[in-house]
Amino acid sequence: DLREGGAAGARGARPRRAEPSRGAPLPPSRGAAGGPAGPGLTSPHRRTMPRTIVIGAAGAVGKRLCAALRKAGTEVIAADRLKHMPSTVRAVAHKFVGEVDVRDPESLNKLFRDHGNEQTNVWNLAAPLSVETALSPELSEQIVIGGMKNTLAAMQKVGCRRICFTDSIGSFGATAPRDDASASWLVDNPTQDPGSDYGIQKRRVRELLNEFRVKHNGDPRIAVLPGVLHSAPVWGNGTTEYALDALLAASRGRVYDCPIEPDTQLPMVYVEDLMRGLVALQYAKEEELREPERLYCIPGVSFSPRQLFDEIRHFAPDFKESYGPTNENMLKFSKLWPDSISAVEAERDLDYTPDVNLPRIVASVLNEHSSRNISNK
Repeated sequence: DLREGGAAGARGARPRRAEPSRGAPLPPSRGAAGGPAGPGLTSPHRRTMPRTIVIGAAGAVGKRLCAALRKAGTEVIAADRLKHMPSTVRAVAHKFVGEVDVRDPESLNKLFRDHGNEQTNVWNLAAPLSVETALSPELSEQIVIGGMKNTLAAMQKVGCRRICFTDSIGSFGATAPRDDASASWLVDNPTQDPGSDYGIQKRRVRELLNEFRVKHNGDPRIAVLPGVLHSAPVWGNGTTEYALDALLAASRGRVYDCPIEPDTQLPMVYVEDLMRGLVALQYAKEEELREPERLYCIPGVSFSPRQLFDEIRHFAPDFKESYGPTNENMLKFSKLWPDSISAVEAERDLDYTPDVNLPRIVASVLNEHSSRNISNK
């Protein structure tokens, strides 16, 4: 799911950020925290460009992560099950490898034989979204759990240690804190019921990664993502994607039928903020990561459908919404997940705080959709 920034009236402590006016241009990236090979470094002592293999590079997060890593000074090896990569990935990746299915051990073994070594970083982003998992849990398990087992096995064959994984707020169940939920709560409460196959599968991956760290001297890092907001024209079937559906409907002058309750708060993050957080997590020195099992929430902003729709009307005054019919899975997940996630740990260890608030998210996404609508006429 795509996730959040900082809206007026949202609950939970908010990390510090400037509050720009609506429609203000987005700020340039501040760069990520890191060691001597960190992003933006131009020192002559840097001998080689760090290499990162991104599995699932053609997905919503993968495409943007490839671009962010390239900008940060990383050699990007983009891998995906698709035979042909999207042009946005081909434009930024140093190399792209198609037909890499995480369910197929041999395709992963070849990927790592050709492009992996002891210094290679890895992102495994191959995973269905929450509603997709609920509709096909067996297939999702093959991809998420089986795929991670295959990835770790292929990494070990070439001595690769560092792997990054995107967990989700879907890992939190009904007993989790409602406000400022921290990733460490998941570590401290390993038997809590996340209330879905989606959350159970994420937990099993965390267990696999911790085993990799303890038994094989691995260096796993886990980002717990809220809903991810962006201006791309397509996205998957998740819970927090209701916000993307609403923004698209507003840009086209359509009434939006909201599938969740109007005052349900959910944490989100704008994709530009998310990329800074993910790059910072990859580049951080091991000794700087003080959280148990190296789990970090990447916060943005929390808001409800009602708050989002009120903000949309600042830009599209005629926008109208209705509530219902509800989506059974989306309604269930929206009530299980926390209202906000903690910003403390990512700021302390990754030097990450979100910059983009709700008015700027709405303005940016509506502007992109409107431009696209005009060009398609």
